[in-house]
Parts: sequence; C-alpha cells; structure tokens
Amino acid sequence: MDIRTVSRTAAVVTLSISGVAAAIPLVVTQNDEAPAADQFRDYIAHSGLAAASNAMLLALICLVPAMVYAARLARRGAPKLALLGGGLSALAWLAGLISLGGVQLALYEGSKLPDRAGAAALVDAIMADPIFNVLVLTFVLGHIVGMTILGIALWRSHAVGWWVGALYILYVVLHTVGHAVSPAVDYASGVVIGIGSLAVAYQIARTPNDEWDLPTGAAAPAPQPVAVAA
Repeated sequence: MDIRTVSRTAAVVTLSISGVAAAIPLVVTQNDEAPAADQFRDYIAHSGLAAASNAMLLALICLVPAMVYAARLARRGAPKLALLGGGLSALAWLAGLISLGGVQLALYEGSKLPDRAGAAALVDAIMADPIFNVLVLTFVLGHIVGMTILGIALWRSHAVGWWVGALYILYVVLHTVGHAVSPAVDYASGVVIGIGSLAVAYQIARTPNDEWDLPTGAAAPAPQPVAVAA
C-alpha cells in the first residue's frame, strides 16, 4: 500500500475521532479546582458519567496527532506558522492529557476507596506538585497560543476554507471565556473545534496522494499525456 494513503488515512481517523470526542461534553464536576474531598462528592454522585469520561480519554489521545496532521495540511501554504502552531498544540494537549487526565482517573478511583480522607490527601498532593503545575501551565498556554497560530496557518495556507481556520481561533476564544464565565460557552467551544477537525479530516481525505507529500510552496505536476500505440 502507498505510504501516503496510510498517512492520510491515519490523519482522517485521528482528526475524526478527536473531533467527535471533543464535541461531547462529559463533565463530572464544575469545581475542578476545589480540594479533592469536595470533588469526590461529584464523582460519587455521578460515577457512571465519571467512568464514561475516563473512557473518553482514550479517544482524546487522538488530539495529539490530530494537531500534527492539521499542521501537515497547512504546511505548504504557511510552513512556519504550521510548524509553530502544530508543535505547540500537540505538546500542549499531551501535557494536558498527562496531568489533567491522570488526576481525573485518580479522583474517580479515590472516590471509591473506603479511606477517602487518605485518597483526598494524595490527590491534593499531586495537584500541588510543581511538575503537575508545569504540565498544566504548558497545556493552558500551549494550546491557547498554539491553536490560535494553527488556525491562522490553516486560514493563510488556503488548504481549506478560511472559515476552518477561523473555527480553530474561535475555539480558543470560546474555551477561554467559557472557562471563566459559563460552562455552556465552554461546551460550545468543543462543538466548534469538533466541526473544524472534521472539516480538516474531510479535506485531507479528498487530497490526492501526489499533493500530500509535495514540498513547501510546490504545485502538483501536471498529468503527462499517455502515448497511444499505433
């Protein structure tokens, strides 16, 4: 099989899975900065939702390669912006999944233990750890800056419609505002990036192999006439 087909297929799959997963709001607690003992109450009250949210982490892993493939699509038209935006975004989502995803699992399992006080102390210690906080800071700053630059790269590359790049930028705005103001706005940001990811996946799916691996700024070669035997 042509490796370019494999690459494009992987891009379509990861962008589609992560886009759908990002658009599904599975939120166990609205108070994710509270002490673990307080968050345990939400996890106990919504244990089924918490288990589903944990399973969704497996799909959200696809956000990391999805950022790389979105940058890959924008590379020919905006190589520097694509490199910076895609790299920062992928690094940020990786840091977020390690830190916030790990604590999410710890809260779920801790809420089921008989010694909840001990479990809460452990989770609070994790959230106070400097490495954890560096990972969270990397996620917050990296995906805000990175996805904004990636959106600009998609917009300027003309590889997709301008509105696709605008959706990536709009996601950052809605997510930032929603986290501070209203969960409903934050949920809307997930739908926005989901649509943007599916649009990028669609464009990659319809990109011919000969155009997928072209160097920066190059155009696909014109098809050569086929000689007809006498």
